Amino acid sequence: MVFLGLILESKGQFQSKTSDINYIEPNEETGTSLGTVVGDVPLAFTDQIFPFDANGSLVGSSDLKVQVTQVIKNMEEALEAADTDLSKLLRLNVYLQKEEHSKPVRELIKELLPEGAFPAITLIVANQAREQVLVSMDGIAVAPMTSVTSRGVNLPFSKGLFEKTNRAAVAVLPAGRKVFIAGQAEPGKDLLEASDKTMQNLFATLAYIGASASDVVQVKAFINPIGDAAAVEEVIAAFFRGQQVPPIVMVEWLVEENKAEIELVASAPEHYNDKEAVSYYAPPWMIQATTYSRIVDIKKGGLLFTSGLYAAEGKNEEEKARNMFATLSRILEKAGSNYDHLVKASYYPSHEKGRESLMKVRTAFYNPERPPVASLIRIQGTGREGIYLNVDMVAVVPE
Repeated sequence: MVFLGLILESKGQFQSKTSDINYIEPNEETGTSLGTVVGDVPLAFTDQIFPFDANGSLVGSSDLKVQVTQVIKNMEEALEAADTDLSKLLRLNVYLQKEEHSKPVRELIKELLPEGAFPAITLIVANQAREQVLVSMDGIAVAPMTSVTSRGVNLPFSKGLFEKTNRAAVAVLPAGRKVFIAGQAEPGKDLLEASDKTMQNLFATLAYIGASASDVVQVKAFINPIGDAAAVEEVIAAFFRGQQVPPIVMVEWLVEENKAEIELVASAPEHYNDKEAVSYYAPPWMIQATTYSRIVDIKKGGLLFTSGLYAAEGKNEEEKARNMFATLSRILEKAGSNYDHLVKASYYPSHEKGRESLMKVRTAFYNPERPPVASLIRIQGTGREGIYLNVDMVAVVPE
């Protein structure tokens, strides 16, 4: 495994000499950080990585360790296609079939990642998009400038990694203007129609910002029932006709059946006359709320990725949520950012108590004129028994 030379900095941060990643409060015991910070550099977004071998067969049908090992191996091969590696990981999103797998999976990830790597990690407990799968993941890593060969998103081929037909295992988002589009959920008579209508609206949003299908770096869909994941993936892939399909991630959403909420990350053409580092707005046919934006448009600056933050400490759920945001405030300060530069929020309540406490508390912290794009998704578990809310964030670090 690769060793990264680390320099201890003030306020509990480390900086890697080789990847220029700042780690916010890295933890040697867990092998994770509360946050990772990187400049305006290319970023590699992976597909949802499953424990499949190069032939597409499941490895370790009932063996958690074997499955986690295969997922990390596949993650490494996907990143190699983008000329990067596991040591450059900024964030891992880990999807678990069972809550009791949380602790052993954390330990296995620490064991399998290179020494000196402290990625931000978010754990979600939910039924998997493929049968007999116990764990899947997607990741974001720093990629070199040489991995960008043309304007827009680059979709390299992953040798030795089982890939779905015409779908990239990794996509490289170039430095410069990048856009987060909040989760949208259009109604339909069934899940496939709902997904299709939602993608139509998302592509209209892309067109509004001057982007197109070739600029999409990752599609993340929260759906119910999750057993229809493969069919929904086909609906999404149809919007990329004539080109390679970018990474797609499917997550179970515990709402009434036949609903899909889908979000996008995309590149976009530069606007050199726009001096504002980050803009928060909505297309003219959509309402902009005070607690979330429809679009966050980033023109310059680095990014902060937090680990999943838990509403864990406090005498009641509201106090726990408030203390969670206090932790976020500390992370933002250490990263050199603030709530005026929060760009993406993912809320994962596992109980109505968690959702209600979030609703009560977040308005005390957000700037109503600059709220992040967001998805609020009910899940089975947060990765910690008895804790009802797990939140991860992305923020811009101003230049």
